[in-house]
Amino acid sequence: MATPDAVTVLKHSLVSPPSSAAATAMSLPLTFPDKLWLHLPPVERLVLYEVPQLSRAHFIEHIIPKLEHSLSLTLQHFLPLAGNLIVPSNSNSGTPEIRYKNGSSVALIIAECTTTDFNYLTANHARNCCDFHPLIPELKPSNEDDSGSTARTTPVLALQVTLFPDCGMSIGISNHHTVRDAGSIFGFMKTWAALSFKFFEDNIVRDDAAATLVSYSPPCYDRTMIKDTKGLGSIFWDQWVLLIKLFQNESSTDTTAKPMTKKVRRSFVISRNNIEKRKSLALQKRPQLVHLSSFTVICAHVWTCLVKCRGPSGEYVDDEEVEYFCCSADCRRRMDPPLPSNYFGNCQTLVRTNEKNGKLIGEEGFPIAVELIGEGIHQRLKNNDSLFDDADKWLLEPAGINMDRLVSVACSPRYNYYNLDFGWEKPKKFEFISIETSGAISLSGSRESDGDIEVGLSLSKPRMDAFTVIFNDRLNSL
Repeated sequence: MATPDAVTVLKHSLVSPPSSAAATAMSLPLTFPDKLWLHLPPVERLVLYEVPQLSRAHFIEHIIPKLEHSLSLTLQHFLPLAGNLIVPSNSNSGTPEIRYKNGSSVALIIAECTTTDFNYLTANHARNCCDFHPLIPELKPSNEDDSGSTARTTPVLALQVTLFPDCGMSIGISNHHTVRDAGSIFGFMKTWAALSFKFFEDNIVRDDAAATLVSYSPPCYDRTMIKDTKGLGSIFWDQWVLLIKLFQNESSTDTTAKPMTKKVRRSFVISRNNIEKRKSLALQKRPQLVHLSSFTVICAHVWTCLVKCRGPSGEYVDDEEVEYFCCSADCRRRMDPPLPSNYFGNCQTLVRTNEKNGKLIGEEGFPIAVELIGEGIHQRLKNNDSLFDDADKWLLEPAGINMDRLVSVACSPRYNYYNLDFGWEKPKKFEFISIETSGAISLSGSRESDGDIEVGLSLSKPRMDAFTVIFNDRLNSL
């Protein structure tokens, strides 16, 4: 098992946008979709690249300078990511905002790992979650903002590049969910990767290199486009205050600390052929489905397998106990007025459904789950009024349910990290690290085929073993 000293830090770097950046300061007030995620733990991802015979000297002298330079040039288009999230101690002290000022920077850790096998980390079989912790940087908050006022100040982004000598490297990403949703952060990573690729392929060293990225639209930061007609921003703020008071004596308030768990993580690939077979089965059982997609059948398959594996893993669950499912959906183009696809920030709605355990583990469990998830998506996205019609319950309702019975979804195959080529070809492995603490499943594209989907899970070892058998048996039975 990896320990915190499993990596050796070679350098602490602070990367700022170039001095020629047009804006010297920027303040983004949080919209109500941003405030929904205000006090949740950081989102953590890891991208691992195989680079055979990579030496420390080449890594330090050639790769890191180009990564730092391309990162700096990328940040001039993503200034808020070099800033901080400022959260006042109470509503009378102001409103939360993302603040960037001249000289703000992103912390970039350069490290080396010689104690953990690179091939072990990039495999699909079960691996200890703790072995990945040293590869992810922390977002460390303080209790004072840059003006000296009392406020919780947290960097919105931190990065870590770790060398595995003679094997490859990894890029660890930690970001605060409040600053952006999955699409926004992927836009940043895609831009950084594209610019880095140009440096390594064309040996570009000019400061105007970012101008060559003509295919990438600059982010839109106009927060006035989101109208809070239901006062949800104030509702979310008040509910977070209540939740913090409720749980402050039960758990640490430090949401950045990485827990030492006994969980393992594993990836499962569902082929395009199996996805189409699951769609056909769903239509055979439920011909009147209002919404059917690859997403709904994959989620239904994983949800029912997770419910069914509890018994074989030694857990007793009554048939009458309620199981819950939740996912988010991008709603930029459904807002009034519609938001541009390059809007930088959160613009998601939540889809929630539930069913009794006994129904989901039965013969009709899969088509029932497909119908429930599809109907939930259809009802939520059918018009503008339905997007946030019960959003005032989103934060408080989970406090009253058994969270072990909740399956949620992180990431989306739309944002395929396997397409991020920094100049060393496609990643060998992508991991959504923070599902370990959130309990979610992750969905991403596959490295090998555009039509395949990779599912990531983090479970106890007995439950992962039981899930693996049920997951594979159900796919192979088609």
